[in-house]
Amino acid sequence: MKEMGPVRLAFTYIGCFLGAGFVSGQELWQFFGAFGVWGYVGFALAAGLFVAFGIILMRLNRMTGIRELDRLMVPWESWAWLRRLSGAVTALFLFGVVVVMSAGVGALGQQLFGIPAWLGSAVFTLVVCVMALFGVTGMVNAFTALIPVLVVATLLFAVAAWGRFDTGNILRIVKTSDNALMPTWWVASLTFVAYNLLGGIGIMLPVGPMIRKNSTIWLGMALSGLGLTIVAGAILTSVASYLPAAGTQLPMVAVASALSPVLGGVYGVLLFLGMFCNSLASLVALVTHLNQRIPVVARHNRLFLAAMALVVWGGSLFGFADIIGVVFPIFGYLSIVFMVTMAVHFIQCKRKTVE
Repeated sequence: MKEMGPVRLAFTYIGCFLGAGFVSGQELWQFFGAFGVWGYVGFALAAGLFVAFGIILMRLNRMTGIRELDRLMVPWESWAWLRRLSGAVTALFLFGVVVVMSAGVGALGQQLFGIPAWLGSAVFTLVVCVMALFGVTGMVNAFTALIPVLVVATLLFAVAAWGRFDTGNILRIVKTSDNALMPTWWVASLTFVAYNLLGGIGIMLPVGPMIRKNSTIWLGMALSGLGLTIVAGAILTSVASYLPAAGTQLPMVAVASALSPVLGGVYGVLLFLGMFCNSLASLVALVTHLNQRIPVVARHNRLFLAAMALVVWGGSLFGFADIIGVVFPIFGYLSIVFMVTMAVHFIQCKRKTVE
């Protein structure tokens, strides 16, 4: 495999998280904006944890050579039941992400262009599955091309929103969250990081062999933290400057539409790119995990992807479910356990290295 530099590593890591919820503003507002100005502190904490665990993940991958996500998170043979649970939870989460993104694209295409939701979901699922055939290389190339566009575009939209709406609201937003699963800003921040990393681990593990130097990991993760902070800051402050958007399903589309109907359509395209990146990353990670665990999947990879496309499309017909405020926090709580075990694994490996 071709060696990956820090910039490509950063774009790939960022791509793990820029899905429909993130780019639309819905996810960021529920987990951070709804807590008022403390939400900004919450995302700063989240960004720091993303960088720290990204370094732990990639360093652990290099030190151990482990490519199976469940063994990396739970390496102890005496805890095999927890290892199996971690693999099952991660696989379920990755599959759910692909289904939800497919449903979201169907809904978006119908809203913006009048395309039947079932047709939009079908075409999207087919394209994502075809791209998944190219594996890790196809995913990295797609992220390298699309993620810079998303980062720059969200920043430009934020600048336009600051110039048009009341920037005084940015530092005057108050707590509006009443979600019992996220009682405080720091709990929301921790669960946000945990469930995102649950998917991110599976996505980043296949990238491990492309990293040759520790310096690449440190710089790449630092750049990814900066990129995520720019995107999140741009989205949160845009919605804060135009608070009516916070009550909509797609806050950033509402902000862009308030600036101009044309810009609303443009942001819809950006949202589509975010869905594409997240779906592709999750599907590649899921297929890689199943290839490692189920030999028949590895032997019939194309046939499996075709069957997976049908199942994903069928699941997407149930609609773009409102999972952000309920299912994501639940996965977050489950994932905290696996983040702790992975951190313990890293500490143990470091101690052995020193000895």
